[in-house]
Amino acid sequence: MPKTLEFIANHLPRVTLDEVRRFSNTVEIRNAQAFAAELEAFMQERLESIELPSSMEIEVEPVEQTLARKAAALRADISWVPSQTDIQRGRALLLEAFEQSHNLPLPDFARLANKSRQQIYKDIEARRLLALNVGPRGQRLPDWQLDPVKQQLTQIVLQAALDVDAWTLYRALSEPLEGLAGRSPVEVVTADSVNAVAKAVFNVLGVH
Repeated sequence: MPKTLEFIANHLPRVTLDEVRRFSNTVEIRNAQAFAAELEAFMQERLESIELPSSMEIEVEPVEQTLARKAAALRADISWVPSQTDIQRGRALLLEAFEQSHNLPLPDFARLANKSRQQIYKDIEARRLLALNVGPRGQRLPDWQLDPVKQQLTQIVLQAALDVDAWTLYRALSEPLEGLAGRSPVEVVTADSVNAVAKAVFNVLGVH
């Protein structure tokens, strides 16, 4: 039997007793179950006797091959490489964000937090504080971390997203999220909603 017909035959639904009753006005059925079995066998025999032209023969592709073929179609033949202009534009955007007034130089943050610079360095190293870095310009820390609740949110995200870079975390925390009605996590977080807001950030980052 051609593969197409074999596939159809193997996936035909079984004949039910309700379907057998459709013939009751035409023929006398003494045993409905036996009649259903004979009807199924008859359908199988008729399918086996059909010969399809080769042009109509369809190969049934395994699921793994189908997924691999679709995945391959999504991959570009040539990997995208940013141009010098793209790199310069990206760096300009980083510098613009880095120099926002709410991003404080480390000495200023330490003074406002009433901590030594050494302690701030330790907190950054231990992922208790988020620090941004752009080349030799030193580190800057978002001032929202001076608020205990927002600092707690930041620390939870830092501790859970160990493989995510600081800039990605910064944007996830400071930019509006659809799941938070278009407001940023650090804007909406409260003492009672820290875990819920952190979950919203994790959803954006793909962290589970």
